[in-house]
Amino acid sequence: MILPSEDRTFPKLEDLLSRASKRQQALSANIANLDTPGYKAKDYSFQDALASIGMKRTSERHFGTVQDTTNARVIEVETADKPNGNNVDLERELTEITKNGMEYVTLVEYLTQKIRTLRSAITEGGKV
Repeated sequence: MILPSEDRTFPKLEDLLSRASKRQQALSANIANLDTPGYKAKDYSFQDALASIGMKRTSERHFGTVQDTTNARVIEVETADKPNGNNVDLERELTEITKNGMEYVTLVEYLTQKIRTLRSAITEGGKV
């Protein structure tokens, strides 16, 4: 049995939620700089993280698993430059913001369920 103090899920969820927040900031900054000459869109590689918290893929429609949460990397987005040297693609940014929001909500729901399970074990564990 894994005791809550040995459960690494909570720190990993905290890391993943932090990454999603950072990614949202980067994507929002891209949109804010939509017309800034020479601005290069940036993003975080968030897909590198979900498997480490033990979530299992039970359907093809679910997000895939990943292997490493140790390095959050800021990457420069490779989209076509506009004449002013800016490469922000509004459609891409809005799509990624939506996907990031869905990932964040999924993580919060998973965290909520973990807390609910622990709370149930604490309150109902001694009852027979």
